[in-house]
Amino acid sequence: MTAVANHTVEHSSSESSPEELIERARSFRDHLLAEQDSTDARGTYSPETHELFKEAGFYRTLLPQRFGGLEYDVTSFVRMIIEIARGCPGSGWCLCLASGHGLQIGGLFDEKAQAEAIGPGGDFAAPMRGVPMGTATLQDDGRWSVDGTWDYCSGSPYSTHAILAVRLIEGGEKTGQGLALVPRNGWILQDDWKERAFGMRGSGSNSITVTGTAVPEENVVRGSLLQFRGGLKTPGYELHGNPMYAGHPMGYLQLEITSVLVGCAWAALDEYERILRTKKTMGPNPLPRFTSPDFQRYWGVAAGKIRAAEDILVKMSQHYSELCASSVQDGGEFEPEDLMNINASTHHAVNLAWEAVELLFRTSGTSEGGRNGSRMQRYYRDMSTARTNVGLQWETFAQMFAQEHFDLSPAPLA
Repeated sequence: MTAVANHTVEHSSSESSPEELIERARSFRDHLLAEQDSTDARGTYSPETHELFKEAGFYRTLLPQRFGGLEYDVTSFVRMIIEIARGCPGSGWCLCLASGHGLQIGGLFDEKAQAEAIGPGGDFAAPMRGVPMGTATLQDDGRWSVDGTWDYCSGSPYSTHAILAVRLIEGGEKTGQGLALVPRNGWILQDDWKERAFGMRGSGSNSITVTGTAVPEENVVRGSLLQFRGGLKTPGYELHGNPMYAGHPMGYLQLEITSVLVGCAWAALDEYERILRTKKTMGPNPLPRFTSPDFQRYWGVAAGKIRAAEDILVKMSQHYSELCASSVQDGGEFEPEDLMNINASTHHAVNLAWEAVELLFRTSGTSEGGRNGSRMQRYYRDMSTARTNVGLQWETFAQMFAQEHFDLSPAPLA
């Protein structure tokens, strides 16, 4: 039996089901609500919460069964993240961007790298930074020496690894880009996030620094995130036979972010309901706010937008899975326009969620939305900060979508 084979384990399907996982995430809501202040102050959720998440199986959701993962579908993953983010958006972002890259370790790297990184029990979590902010230099012994500092590594505080875009250097020459898989003992976590962040302070979006860490040959794959085409020849599909490991990162990454922000919008609606039930209208004859036609209208408009946003997200996650299946059945690659369609749709899901949160914040009153330390203000700050993410600049992506449709840009994803 090979060393790689020694890492494989049998997965028991009776351990849980996707619906049980989602219900488990829902059961954390009160716990996460109670920890929101300390999560923001710490910059991430507590070590105790990390252990609870680990015990619940959240980190293993997308990891291959072959290495102890649950190997659930993408739709189950985004629904789970919605529930976590509904309790605490920062915690949802941190968990999502650490556990969500089970698809990339399971799809882009070969068997040896996966076995070593994930181990026998599905113990893997990693931020993924797709901008090449450092280098990987090929050494005489065949290993790569990784150097650089990567900012905005969301999910890094409790991660076992990091997946980092690098500029490849071989024989003193730059030879393109790659993704380097670096274990936790090979990088330093910088405490540079929570103090400067306007919102999403609990997201663990710290910088990490790597200084001359040597990783084996199999821990570096050539190409950028936008250049991986997916399909039959993807290492993960050849190894696991599951089409979701043949997916293109472009269509998937927006699903991650959108799931957190839909959860944030639901959290704001929950808080708004608390306000309507506990506060009264102004004027000579104050009444509970939930009896006021104005506040009923605000609640109804926001609830409809949030439900529509979640429906779009779930539909697009299912569509992504359909594209993965088609790519291996037809033996082809992902069509850029199909991926752009997922981006365009999920961007508008985020826009709907934002419109809902802005309405709830604005009509909650200065004593709520305008008060430092209030939950409503936190949700507004979290959503506002998230919308500055380059991946959510929907007008730019809309232009790329149109260029692809009209054959004006030959390779917008390359």
